[in-house]
Amino acid sequence: MQRNDHAKILIMLTLFSISIISCPSIVMSQSTKLYIDPPVLAGLEIGNVFKVNITVSNVTDLYAWQVTLSYRGDILNTTKIEEGPFLLTHPDAYQTYFITPVFTDSYNNTVQGVIITGSTLVGVKGGVNGTGVLATITFNVKAEGSSPLVLTDTKLVDSLEPFGKLIPHMVVNGIVHVGLHDIGITNTKTSKTIAADTIVYINVTVENQGRTAETFDMTTYYNSTPIETKTISDLQSGSSIVVTFAWDTNPVPKGNYTISAVASTIPGETETEDNTHIDGQVQETIPGDVTGDGKVNILDVSKVAKAFLATEADPKWDPNVDLDNSGQINIVDISKVAKEFGKIDP
Repeated sequence: MQRNDHAKILIMLTLFSISIISCPSIVMSQSTKLYIDPPVLAGLEIGNVFKVNITVSNVTDLYAWQVTLSYRGDILNTTKIEEGPFLLTHPDAYQTYFITPVFTDSYNNTVQGVIITGSTLVGVKGGVNGTGVLATITFNVKAEGSSPLVLTDTKLVDSLEPFGKLIPHMVVNGIVHVGLHDIGITNTKTSKTIAADTIVYINVTVENQGRTAETFDMTTYYNSTPIETKTISDLQSGSSIVVTFAWDTNPVPKGNYTISAVASTIPGETETEDNTHIDGQVQETIPGDVTGDGKVNILDVSKVAKAFLATEADPKWDPNVDLDNSGQINIVDISKVAKEFGKIDP
């Protein structure tokens, strides 16, 4: 490499370093975040009192800030707004100017609640860096439901000349869930435990154990492979339903498979252990093998014949020998076994 090339590269690196040093707010602003902390509150009851913080993280040279926070005034009531300690971490600051908060639980005659507040350093040079709490808000719970906590018109101001430049940042909102939200799967039952290239029906019983109507998804699986997903809409509090899934085992390799059902976690749900339910195993075998031993012989024929003409209400009923899923054991089932007679699983 020529000496001139070395010199050019050195000059470029030097200029790049100077640009980073002279513009630190540009580098840091890429990761500056303004957010509600904690972002999610669940399981609250009417009459509860709770607090959330408006927090800033990874900020450089913060001199002043302002936010508007919206919430559902029919669910929450603002009772107190306090300035956080972050600006006062400035080594020369002994006071700030905290804007007297403007807040109402009914903005423009709607159910929207609004808080407008902010603060600035006074008579000092430079701002503060890092992460800290800008404000703490106290809420009282008025009614059941879910209320977003939405930050809008957010301003973070640095101390650089000309004064008043805004610091770019991302905003993360929060949400509050009041009342019990809980979905539980109480039973999962397959129509067969032995299958051979047929449809296996999976009946899943799910119950709304919370206090508000819920909409959610349910998915059934064989091992970890999804079978089918269905959306359950507006399941009322205290109600339960049986949802039927159809599993076509034709493309499934022979083997033993664990069947499970999973209900999606609904917003505000804290007890999720019963959102998953495991039924047991279904064996996929060769056609005509109703005993599950990998062979089609007289044992299979006799097992079907023994249940001949049985229906689901009959003590002789055996769903594993209802090969055509007709709800009755008949000549069709016997002939299906007879057709495969003598075959052995390779």
